[in-house]
Amino acid sequence: MKQGSFTQQVKDEICLGEYDENQLTALLSGFIKTNGIVSFSSKGTVLILSTENSKIAKLIYQAFSRIFNIAPTLTYSRKIKLDKCVVYHVSVNEKVEEIQEYLELGSIFEPKYPKEILRNEGSRFFLAGVFLASGSVNSPRSENYHLQMIINKEEDAKFILKLLNKFKNERTMDFKMIARRNKYVVYLKKADQITIFLALCNASISMLQFENARVEKDCINSENRYQICLTANYQKTLASSLRQAQDIELLEEKVGLDSLEFKMQIVAKTRMENMEAPLSQIASLIEKEYDIKMSKSAVNRIFDNIHALASCYKEENKQ
Repeated sequence: MKQGSFTQQVKDEICLGEYDENQLTALLSGFIKTNGIVSFSSKGTVLILSTENSKIAKLIYQAFSRIFNIAPTLTYSRKIKLDKCVVYHVSVNEKVEEIQEYLELGSIFEPKYPKEILRNEGSRFFLAGVFLASGSVNSPRSENYHLQMIINKEEDAKFILKLLNKFKNERTMDFKMIARRNKYVVYLKKADQITIFLALCNASISMLQFENARVEKDCINSENRYQICLTANYQKTLASSLRQAQDIELLEEKVGLDSLEFKMQIVAKTRMENMEAPLSQIASLIEKEYDIKMSKSAVNRIFDNIHALASCYKEENKQ
């Protein structure tokens, strides 16, 4: 999955959802609040909405037609820099003041925030509109989990953050806000919270794909950590067994293993026959071979005694 394509997938799914008029009104209100530009010309007031996603442009166009019974102008342009992508422009040059009032957005001179539109489940669809206008989300297969919405005005960002926090107790989302390059970013960095937001915005299929990819990624990471631990434990066991074998060989040379206590003899013999075995396995082999029950800690104490005895002969050799 290419970087950025998951964002498009999520937005496409939101656009293809079925909405009643109230839900569509809330979505349109959120989109215009975040994306709308009002300009003035000799022909009057014009509301312009822009997007790089053709499905979003179609949804916005149909929303105006369905709710306000008007036909906006749909044009497009191509960016000159970078990827030279197509930008779609939905322009409304009639009923602009009426539309702003109906969507509870006020005017360019006296902006306000929706109240009635946000009642019941209206907040969900308002936030879906905000995400369509300015949101992005990393692929769940990328290194970091990150969902964000970029807002132009600080007061708008604070309003959206407050609206999101209404779901905090119920949905366990914890959005943060940061200023960046004269804009304001409202964001999430926790995978489980991102899935909640996707479901909230009517992108349940993308949410399931995100969750499946996240679980798969976490399983792979867990398996890698497990293999690293196994390797580290194996190397530690092998290093210990080599030191133990050196002690045993020294005692064999100096006094012979037959002169040792019986339990020291069988532990030493079992170690020399099973160089890669950890202490717990040495204990199991002794119980199976000699019918002597011995704990892992008991085996370890015997190896400590063997090492102490071998150290004495090492000191004699130095003198």
